[in-house]
Amino acid sequence: MRVEKITENKEDYIDTLMIGDSSEDNVRYYLEAGNLYGLYEDEILRSVSVVIMLNNRKCVLKNLCTIEEDRGQGYGSHLLDYICEVYADSCDLMYVEIKKEKPCVDFYKKRGFSVAPISQAYFERYYQQKNYGKVQHEYLTRTLISAVNVKRVVDLALKAGELLLQNGGEIFRVEETIDRICNRFYVDKIDTFVLSHGIFISVRNGENDAYTRVKNVPLASPHLGIVAAVNALSREISGGQVDVNEAFERLDEIEKMPPPRPLNLMLAAGFGAGFFGYFLGSTIPESIACFFIAVILYLWVMFAKRHGFNKMILNTIGGVLITSLAVLITRLPLPFDLSISGMTIGAIMPLIPGLAFVNAIRDIADSDFLSGTVRMIDAILVFVYIAVGVGVALGIFNNLLGGIAL
Repeated sequence: MRVEKITENKEDYIDTLMIGDSSEDNVRYYLEAGNLYGLYEDEILRSVSVVIMLNNRKCVLKNLCTIEEDRGQGYGSHLLDYICEVYADSCDLMYVEIKKEKPCVDFYKKRGFSVAPISQAYFERYYQQKNYGKVQHEYLTRTLISAVNVKRVVDLALKAGELLLQNGGEIFRVEETIDRICNRFYVDKIDTFVLSHGIFISVRNGENDAYTRVKNVPLASPHLGIVAAVNALSREISGGQVDVNEAFERLDEIEKMPPPRPLNLMLAAGFGAGFFGYFLGSTIPESIACFFIAVILYLWVMFAKRHGFNKMILNTIGGVLITSLAVLITRLPLPFDLSISGMTIGAIMPLIPGLAFVNAIRDIADSDFLSGTVRMIDAILVFVYIAVGVGVALGIFNNLLGGIAL
């Protein structure tokens, strides 16, 4: 669902507004004097309303109505909540003028409105029409207190975006999540700029009040479980099921999600290397060798990450380790022949940055050329580091050790 302030061709909505007010003259009068809002779902108009500003930080809600076949689905409630939040910054009180019908009165009372101690003459003086609103009406009022702090909403969106970007989320996913969270809490004047290593958010709350956040996001090992959890939470937020405070608590829990157990990572690396090796032409014995090489390799990967080694050292030494183990296995007295290339081609797979490479292609396809290029270069450099490690190991065994690798 989205709510839009309608400023052009307002006359096109007169027929819809007349669902709640049979007087076309009245509709035209307050339509010209007020602000028109429409709620859309699937690009179809579901509900409309008009708000007129009064003096002394007061406003009046006019003619909130929902298309007849769409009633009972929460469209009117969502539009009313949106309007109350929008006007909370500029008004202390909102009046609503409704017919004295129990379902209508109950609807507003359930949403914080109470009977207003004012007379119809108050509105007649405002509209300057002595014959205005001769139908008996009920006047209700609600105190408007902004339930949403714009800065807190931006901080929430920034944290969600940071978790996505840090754990392997695509640029478009980060931007979409930030916009979805901000729009849900009626922070709609937002500019977002996301790079592979940083997030920039700027919002305007009013004409001159701006709030900007910049967050450096160092890349970490992908954790798609966190990405999936943040995606699920953002859908709950946009559906109105989670408020700001609860969302922060949920994000804290998601951030603390433990990575897979080391044994599971080692086994996954081993099976992945073995199957990839077989798919890429390795024999079954070579694929089995890939399994054991990858398990040992991942011990090194976990050690290097725990001690903060950079990518160049991690992947270069990883390439050396893979090749050295493959050479050593060929020297074992086995009843079958094993080739170094057949074992190496699968064993290097745990080091290949496949997710980063695919995300780079997706970013470029989405016209995020800067982020896509940075990620692509990062992935290509990892390939180079692995190749350097493999080449160094082969050079040592072939040249310095008298061709033992042959």
